[in-house]
Amino acid sequence: MATRPKSSIAEQLGAAQVAIMNALTDQEIQAMIGSYGYTLQKLQEGKQLYEAAARIASAQVAASGAQAVKTQDLYTAERLAFDAYQSLATVARAVFKREQARLVSLGLNGPMPRTMDSFLKAAYTLFDNVAADPQVKSTLASYGYDEVRLQAERGKIVAYDTANQQQEAAKGTAQQSTRDQQDALKALNDWVSQFIRIAKVALKEKKELLERLGVLARSVKTEAQRAAPEKAAATRAKEQQG
Repeated sequence: MATRPKSSIAEQLGAAQVAIMNALTDQEIQAMIGSYGYTLQKLQEGKQLYEAAARIASAQVAASGAQAVKTQDLYTAERLAFDAYQSLATVARAVFKREQARLVSLGLNGPMPRTMDSFLKAAYTLFDNVAADPQVKSTLASYGYDEVRLQAERGKIVAYDTANQQQEAAKGTAQQSTRDQQDALKALNDWVSQFIRIAKVALKEKKELLERLGVLARSVKTEAQRAAPEKAAATRAKEQQG
């Protein structure tokens, strides 16, 4: 059954589609389940639930894929931003190693920041304060950090900051789409579960029609078949005694 908790989303949607669409297209099934309240209108309600769940499931896949892309973009931007920061920090520490006040003003008097927030704060402080201090800016220009390079390297910090915001937004969208999918599947599965239970009553004399709804008819053993194992055991015991 599609409503088993362990079945996949594709299995749940597939089973619901079989049950609903075959009920809608088979006039014999419609005639028999109609007397149990499953009119064409009610079947259409089930179809709408199926179509909504299928649409939301597709949207969830797209949202998860978008999040994966943004996460990869974030990793790339992070690597470039850390390299930009560490390179300038290393050069500045070497150039101003005897000027503690300069290092303090550039935020280079402590250990390497470890969290994202602390890194971004430190990186913006370094690049912005280099640009704001004419003497520091002029000195570092002679070590390869001219105006063009400073702006380009700072751009990597901005790109990392932006990538993080975009990844968080994509994560939120993916999480919401997952909740929407769960709600839609629950509504669909509840409808299908009730429909199948009632269809088993309406179609109990027509096992082949139940199978068209995706319900495999269980074989019922005859009285003789049920008694066969016990009879065989008694026969073996009698033979052993003889």
